[in-house]
Amino acid sequence: MDQIISFFVAGTTLLLAFLIFANINQVDKKVNKWFGAFILCVFIIQFNDLLEKTDFMKTRTFTNDFLGITDFIVAPIFYLSVAYFVQPNRKWRFTDNLHFVPAFIMLFLLLLSLLIDAKEPTSTDKENAQIFITAFNFVFSFQVILYCLMAYKEINIYQKKLFTYSSNIESINLKWLSQVVICVLIITALWLLDNIFKFAKNNIYFDNFASLVYLTGIFYIAYYALKQKEFVPINNQEKTAIETIIESSGFGGNQKKLLSDDDLQKMKSNLLQLMKEKKPFLDPELSLFKLASQLDISSHLISYIINKGFSENFYQFINRYRIEEAKKMIQDPKMEHLSLMGIAFEVGFNSKTVFNTTFKKSTNQTPSEFKKALMASIQND
Repeated sequence: MDQIISFFVAGTTLLLAFLIFANINQVDKKVNKWFGAFILCVFIIQFNDLLEKTDFMKTRTFTNDFLGITDFIVAPIFYLSVAYFVQPNRKWRFTDNLHFVPAFIMLFLLLLSLLIDAKEPTSTDKENAQIFITAFNFVFSFQVILYCLMAYKEINIYQKKLFTYSSNIESINLKWLSQVVICVLIITALWLLDNIFKFAKNNIYFDNFASLVYLTGIFYIAYYALKQKEFVPINNQEKTAIETIIESSGFGGNQKKLLSDDDLQKMKSNLLQLMKEKKPFLDPELSLFKLASQLDISSHLISYIINKGFSENFYQFINRYRIEEAKKMIQDPKMEHLSLMGIAFEVGFNSKTVFNTTFKKSTNQTPSEFKKALMASIQND
């Protein structure tokens, strides 16, 4: 009875791995293969643990050892799945093979052990084995933590880049993936505590609690993986331009001077005129590259103009215009037929949450509060 939750967790994990592999929506196929492989690895680890905890296998066998190789590949696979989320058009590199060297070494040693006649283990052998298992648990946890930190760094860099070239980041925002990394770290910490202090072995309540945490974590991870939308990765030319922008700006550091003060003011005036007359910000898919093409200048240069001329990044600059346009529309009697969400779409937003958050950050009021204050002011007049 005490293993029911554990069986449920393992079964659910296998089902979720299948759903991710199936990729019903046919989005980001390469990403889903890697992420599905990660979930499948989690299932195998749980299944192997169940084999050892139940009466099905009273002693550790070759099957347990063979499945245990998964411990050496789950962290690299998770990291690579994140890498493909960040760069959907990423190519396999030779150095990527190095992530799986420990697993291949363990597989070689495991196969080699089959050729050696096994002897009845002595008490000393058992003590040494226990020391080895404890050391492995620490090494495994260290590996997972290291790869999680590497994944988190990849996501953080990606997130910062988004604000330099995209005006609507909701569909390509990977903030949820950062939370998944944290979720994996929590699961790893709980697993390590369990293995060090044997909480689950000595306390049925902790065992059930840990299983529920694992189940919740798997559901959380799989929910967002299945929910993801297809997004078109930037091409190589745009990627190179972004790297140049990032390198020269240092994410807000001392940016290289590309224009004289006079030329900067002239280009700034041209940009202001474009924003006033053509209102490119109304395009929900507006990017730094699209805006640059309308001014017939490089994306690197327009990024510099926005950064230096307005002390903003591209995302802030465009959404500031959208909020100002939304305020005008809310105050315009001719726009009374539009809901606040309708106005949000009209000015270029494609998310209610982002519209509300950005609006409040700009005005210290939500759109509905702004509208109510406006109506109250009209009535008082």
